[in-house]
Amino acid sequence: MSLEGLRAWVAEVERKLAKRTRVFLALTVIAIGIAGAAVYLAIDARNSSVSESDVQALQEELEERIDTGGAALTPPIEPPPEPEPTPSPQGNQGNGGGGSGASSGNGTGTGGASDNAKLQELLQQAKERSQQNE
Repeated sequence: MSLEGLRAWVAEVERKLAKRTRVFLALTVIAIGIAGAAVYLAIDARNSSVSESDVQALQEELEERIDTGGAALTPPIEPPPEPEPTPSPQGNQGNGGGGSGASSGNGTGTGGASDNAKLQELLQQAKERSQQNE
């Protein structure tokens, strides 16, 4: 082997080694970035997660709503007032607008049962989820 052949071989090895070094450095930087993102997401998830005490407080609030029938915490929704009928310029040809006010009602007595059923369903779902998490 000649000296020039050895120099060419060493130069080729150095090029390959330099290329590998750059690739491994790039992969290391990417791995560090991914690890940093994972740590950030883990801390964020821990800070924004719901604790058992939060779930228990929600369950107690729902039980209170159910016990009171849901009426104490959620006021009944009343329909908006109906506009007054305007008299027609041709006189009193019909009384189609007079009977609508008495038949509408305000609906305050019907919402409690459905709200109570919904609250019981939500409470049951919360209990099932808390049991699954344990």
